[in-house]
Amino acid sequence: MQFNLEKLDKNFVLVTVTSSEAEVDEALAEGYKRVVNKINLPGFRKGHIPRHILEAQFGKEVLYEDAMDYLVSKGYFQAIQELKIEPIDRPKLEVVEPIVSGKPFEFKVTVEVLPEVKLGQYKGLQVAKVHPQIGEEQVNERLEALRQRHSELVLSDKQALEKGNFAVIDFEGFIDDKPFSGGAAQSYTLEIGSGNFIPGFEEQLIGMEVGSSRDIKVTFPTDYQSSDLAGKEAVFKVNLIEIKVKELPELDDEFAKSIGNFENLEQLKNDLEEKLISNAQRESEANFLQSAIDKAVENSEVDLPETLIQQEIKELLHRFEHNLSYQGLTMDHYLKYTQKTEEQVLEEFRPEAIKRVKTDLVLSSIAKAEKIGVDESELDAKIEELASIYQQKDSKKLRRDLTKNGRIADIEQSILLEKTAGFIKENVAVAD
Repeated sequence: MQFNLEKLDKNFVLVTVTSSEAEVDEALAEGYKRVVNKINLPGFRKGHIPRHILEAQFGKEVLYEDAMDYLVSKGYFQAIQELKIEPIDRPKLEVVEPIVSGKPFEFKVTVEVLPEVKLGQYKGLQVAKVHPQIGEEQVNERLEALRQRHSELVLSDKQALEKGNFAVIDFEGFIDDKPFSGGAAQSYTLEIGSGNFIPGFEEQLIGMEVGSSRDIKVTFPTDYQSSDLAGKEAVFKVNLIEIKVKELPELDDEFAKSIGNFENLEQLKNDLEEKLISNAQRESEANFLQSAIDKAVENSEVDLPETLIQQEIKELLHRFEHNLSYQGLTMDHYLKYTQKTEEQVLEEFRPEAIKRVKTDLVLSSIAKAEKIGVDESELDAKIEELASIYQQKDSKKLRRDLTKNGRIADIEQSILLEKTAGFIKENVAVAD
């Protein structure tokens, strides 16, 4: 087969593939193998009709469609390898002339390919690195958070409700003297001053006495999650059943023993400090690496294809829907709650998609320039890691499944990008 490449506008190319007479004959023979198994002819078992009889009965043209499919498929994939092009979308096929026995066959495909990246400086970049400092204040904040987490709500002998107390209430809401869906609850615990309820609701409860009732007048915000209630005035009839207060444990050795394998409070503080330092260092390293990558990307030039941007937007949407499902929500629920359209959500993903696409293209180009590759041992190690995460004992089976689903290339690409990012980091000039 002969291949010719012609560059068109905006990352499109025109590929012309020409097959010889011998290759056409090979394709017709392949077409016969496919067609003979589809046709029933009296006097012959299915799949055993001689070719000359098949052609005499139905005409040589009966083989042409399958033969052309064979040549187009084979020729297109050989062209990709021979011309070293990387398609990013489906090709558009154009057949110059129908396939005919004893004549060359030519077809053309127009396809969008990966754009050319003009790399800028990516080695020796000046990147600032933060050295985190963890002091007593941060440790005490984390200690107080632990203390709050292990607090208990206890019944108070207070008669009047104050800010910071927890009110146990029965309530029912009315709009135009009619109750509305979702506006009532029994024995509901509400922290006064938390801001969890409609603005103005909690403040009007202050001063209520246990056993008393009060009408609370509020107006739902105009951007309230339920459009049926947004902007409307409501009256809530509230009964105060109990007042509770938060009881915090003492910060002592017993507290330390109760939450972990610590002998005293000092050990707990040391453990918190070590974890804070470790987390801060990891965050600092991650930010340092991301800053280096961002600079390398900023220094490069590339004409981003809309096709890749749209593909990435769809991937971000898929991940977003997956995360929603973990919260028991669907996309329809989210759109109704936020009063957005799917088009608006997709447009919100666009800046992130553009950044991701450009970053991947630049890192891939750096990998080619620096001859960074992925060997089998690295791929095996990654699959072993995935098998551990997915709790699969047979990593070889996982590899077979990933290969069958066409995911191996994605894993190889992720390893390649990770290695390239590491290369950039190794060649950075650190500015503290």
